[in-house]
Amino acid sequence: MVTSSYGVRENPVLNKMELHNGIDIGVGIGTEVAAVRSGVVTEIRTSTTFGHVLEYETKDGYKVMYAHLSEILVKKGDKVKQGQIVAKSGNSGLSTGPHLHYSLWKNGKLIDPMDYVDLKYTQEVAAEYAARGASI
Repeated sequence: MVTSSYGVRENPVLNKMELHNGIDIGVGIGTEVAAVRSGVVTEIRTSTTFGHVLEYETKDGYKVMYAHLSEILVKKGDKVKQGQIVAKSGNSGLSTGPHLHYSLWKNGKLIDPMDYVDLKYTQEVAAEYAARGASI
């Protein structure tokens, strides 16, 4: 279930307004994370904010980022296939609890991943979009 929306919102850890560059999907630690598209792993890193991070790019111009991971099962340069398990969800970095952070870019432009998923979402997420004049 999507527990936090893409867009400007109050950071629940830092208590300040900022751009949330993806969506948060509430899942338990160790939940398998699959590649949403085929591509090549471009970066594996650890961030103070995002914790353990995996990024990969596709031939058709998408960049995918998964964050707050507990384990990353691929390495930089690996080819990944859509549906392949590439990581496990976690609670690393600045986080209010176990979840998967999912960000998406198309041709270098940050876009809302909510337009690409078919997941249930909380009332709070619906309210966040409504407050920005958007619908989901």
